[in-house]
Amino acid sequence: MGQFEMVKNYLQTLNLHDRELDFEFLSDIVARHVSTFAFSSVGCQLGDDLPLDFKSLYQRIVIQRRGGYCFEQNGLLYGVLEELGFSPKILLARVIHSHDTHSGLTHRMSMVEYEGQQYVLDVGFGFLGPTFPVPMSEVEPNDGKNNFRIAERHPGEYYMQVFQDGDFCSLYRFDLARYGQADCEVGHFFSHRHPDAKFVNHLVVSLIQENETRALVNLKYWITTKASTRSLEISDPDQLKRIIVGELGVQITADESRRLYEKLKASRIEKGDEFI
Repeated sequence: MGQFEMVKNYLQTLNLHDRELDFEFLSDIVARHVSTFAFSSVGCQLGDDLPLDFKSLYQRIVIQRRGGYCFEQNGLLYGVLEELGFSPKILLARVIHSHDTHSGLTHRMSMVEYEGQQYVLDVGFGFLGPTFPVPMSEVEPNDGKNNFRIAERHPGEYYMQVFQDGDFCSLYRFDLARYGQADCEVGHFFSHRHPDAKFVNHLVVSLIQENETRALVNLKYWITTKASTRSLEISDPDQLKRIIVGELGVQITADESRRLYEKLKASRIEKGDEFI
C-alpha cells in the first residue's frame, strides 16, 4: 500500500475524507486525531522497535492501535499533511513545564501556513496538549477546556503556553530553525532508549475527547471533565489492561499488561512515580 492509500484510509478513519482542505479541516484533523489515536508510551516501556518511517507509523498507530508519543504521532500527521499539499515544517522543542531549564530537543510538532498565518499543529503532547492549530500570533483561542497561546518571550524564542490556575504556564519552548528527519531520529532514539528518558521510566496513555480527557500516568487513572475529575489507583495487571484497552483504545496483550504492571510497581518502590 502506497502513502496516498494510507493517507486516504487515515482520513476515512477520522471521517475526514472528501473534505475541503481549508482551515476547518486543519482544526478537525487535530481534534479528531487526539480523540481517536491515543498518546502512548507503551512501546517505549516495553522496549519495542519504533521506526519512524511513514508506513511503520501508519501500521502502528492507525492499524495496530498501539498509540505513540510525539515523534510518532506528529510524524504521522506530518506525512499526512505533506501528502495533502500543506507543506508542513518540522519543529523541535524543549519540554520545560514552566521551569528555567535547558532540556534536550525531545518534542516534535509541525508548523503549517494557511492564508498568511502560521500555526503549530501538535497531536503528540498527551493530555496537556492543544486540540486545535495554535497561531504564532500570541492570540489566545479557546478549545472549550483550556486556552493555549504561543508567546515570543525572547527574540526568536517561542513558548507554547496553556492557561491554568489563573495564569499561563509554559509547556515547551522552541525556535524556527531548520530541522529534518535526522534530527527527529536523534531525539526519538534518546526518548525511547535512554535509561533516564521520561517515557522509558513512565507509562503515559491518554485521549483528549470532546467532553472529557482520559489520562493514565503509571498506575493512576484520571477522567477529567469541565465539572469534575475522577481518579483511581490501579491494583492489578487485569485492571491495567481493561483501562488501556477498553478506556484508551491501545491494544496490548495480557502478558504485556503483566510486564507493564510489574515494571511500574518495581519502579514506584525504587524511584516514586512523579511524572511532571
